[in-house]
Amino acid sequence: MKITNNSTLRIVGIILIPAIWFVLKYLFNVSDRYLPSPVSIIDVFTSLEPNILIHFIWSLGRLIFGYSGGVVIGIILGLWLFKSKNLTDILYPTIQSLRSVPAAATVPFFLLWFGFEETGKFLLIFTGIAFNLSITTIEILSKIPDKYLVFFRSINRKAENHLKDFALPFVLEKLLPTLRFSLSTAIGLVVVSEFLGSQVGLGYLIQTARSTFSMNVIFACMLLFGIMNYGIDKILVLIWKKIIYWKS
Repeated sequence: MKITNNSTLRIVGIILIPAIWFVLKYLFNVSDRYLPSPVSIIDVFTSLEPNILIHFIWSLGRLIFGYSGGVVIGIILGLWLFKSKNLTDILYPTIQSLRSVPAAATVPFFLLWFGFEETGKFLLIFTGIAFNLSITTIEILSKIPDKYLVFFRSINRKAENHLKDFALPFVLEKLLPTLRFSLSTAIGLVVVSEFLGSQVGLGYLIQTARSTFSMNVIFACMLLFGIMNYGIDKILVLIWKKIIYWKS
């Protein structure tokens, strides 16, 4: 019964937003300038050239490469800092400062350095994720429970010297919430990179649609970004359950 109820609630949740959309659009007769009709959204998928799905694939590719690279390098950097206290003292303030810089503020630098090349977009997404993950990793490892520290002292070892068989699994157990939040951050970075330095992608479409008041195109792009975020989030959770198999 519980499964049935949960499934019913999910269906209601999926239907709720379109229902509100229909009510606002047709009952209150909201102008297309503020709320496009569902028919005009469908029309975007059939009439736009090149097809909006081509833009979706480009944005998805940028997201996957930038996000996955940032996650891997961020965790590795965090483990590296954990291993060396001196290195942490040297680099931690710099990394903490860099990760607090808004992504939009760094776009001009990447444009000047790389122009409209994909390298600049990748690095923008990559750095935005990697610095956050490295800080999160080192923060997790700074709060190792006493029972583990006592164990390592009892065998005359240090936790810092067991990155692969202790530190990495310990981090992975606690990292999923940060990874899911970082996914949304990465999508925002994809949009920012495409706003100012792209000729293809959903962010580019939003930017051009804004200048032509094509609200239906903007809505279609936001819909695809939502589907992208939801789908990858679900896949990420499934993958993470496989990775931390000992917690299953």
